[in-house]
Amino acid sequence: MSRELLKGRGYDWLRSLHNFESNRDRTPNLEAITRVLYSIGDPQTAFKAIHITGTNGKTTVASTASHVLTVAGVSVGLFTSPDLGSITERIRINGVQVDAERLNEELLLLSEIAQAFGILDLSYFEALTAAAFSLFALEGVEVAVVEVGMGGTWDATNVLDAEVAVITSIGLDHLEQLGPTEVDIARAKSGIVKGKSTLVMGKISNELAEVILQRDHKGSLRLGSEIEVSNLRQGVGGWMFDLRTPYARYDELFVSLRGKHQLDNAALAIAAVEELKMGPISKEILETSFATLELPGRFEVVAMDAKKLVVLDVAHNDSSARELRRALAEELPLLKGHVVLVSLTHKRDPYEFIRALGTNDIDLLVSVDLQDCVQVDPVLVAEAASRLGVKSELLSNIDEGLFEYLERLRDDQVLVVTGSHRLVGKVKDLLKG
Repeated sequence: MSRELLKGRGYDWLRSLHNFESNRDRTPNLEAITRVLYSIGDPQTAFKAIHITGTNGKTTVASTASHVLTVAGVSVGLFTSPDLGSITERIRINGVQVDAERLNEELLLLSEIAQAFGILDLSYFEALTAAAFSLFALEGVEVAVVEVGMGGTWDATNVLDAEVAVITSIGLDHLEQLGPTEVDIARAKSGIVKGKSTLVMGKISNELAEVILQRDHKGSLRLGSEIEVSNLRQGVGGWMFDLRTPYARYDELFVSLRGKHQLDNAALAIAAVEELKMGPISKEILETSFATLELPGRFEVVAMDAKKLVVLDVAHNDSSARELRRALAEELPLLKGHVVLVSLTHKRDPYEFIRALGTNDIDLLVSVDLQDCVQVDPVLVAEAASRLGVKSELLSNIDEGLFEYLERLRDDQVLVVTGSHRLVGKVKDLLKG
């Protein structure tokens, strides 16, 4: 379901609001969403919460934690962003995507409340966040797993007072809003940590961890210290690993995800759930969860036929591009040539992104024009590739061009679609027919 198919007065109102995801020229604050939530009874206080921020891995950690809780029989609400094609993907209850008409009704109600109370400066993301929290409360979820939109301190989701706060990583992304330094970014993301929060951190340097730990919190643990991943080995369709946490030791866990870096995300999700319940998780629950876990657009391999493979990955900054490069080498070692379809957004540096993907590994870079207002000029992306010694082409019509590039693939090549959620979502829809 594409955004254009979402009809209704609630969606019309949502689209009329300032969209910080498309136009980031507004200074954020929590006043408007706080007033709206107060007007509907503060639904964000009706459930426990795991709140997740970080430069990369947020959606993976959130989706994994939510899935583990659902398999364990807990009623769970999941809120993630951005999406791969429809905003209804962002709100899930017990693993099921919110019904489009139900979300329209909730948005319409919020629009009427905002109008009645004179709350006229609500943003698109704030309205969607309020709708998600309201739906979670109305459906009686016990736990909400919530991914930050951007940053932490001034993100709309930070009206939560979460029991567990997860910071996956700190990298140089969204510099205009959160930077200019990693210390600034760490300080912004640490805003989700509250006095009653247990803080769960990924692989974060000691310098940045010290900045984060200055926030008032109940306790803390870090990947590589209190959380230890070991004995990593590749299996068929996933990875096996051992995990030690403050509550338990789990040996020979198998997770059906591609990319070794995903094991760190899985470990953070387990640790977050443990801290929420203050105890270990049944290994049977973990095995069932990991065997059935699906993460669209995260090194998602689509087989078009016996010889043609497409990898869909939402890597969108240089650090995630490096992980994608490593995963391609580990997961598909026989496919040495990469034909890369790319579309970057939000002023990201094409030179850094292409270097991170590995200039020697790219046979052809195709810069896709999605005619999107937040897109980095596709001509500049193609020029950057050429200056880095990578053959490049422009593609103005992805609907037709995608299948031409598939036809041209050699047996030793793989088609990699990356750079933005928007491109991955578009290609995913096209491949589904």
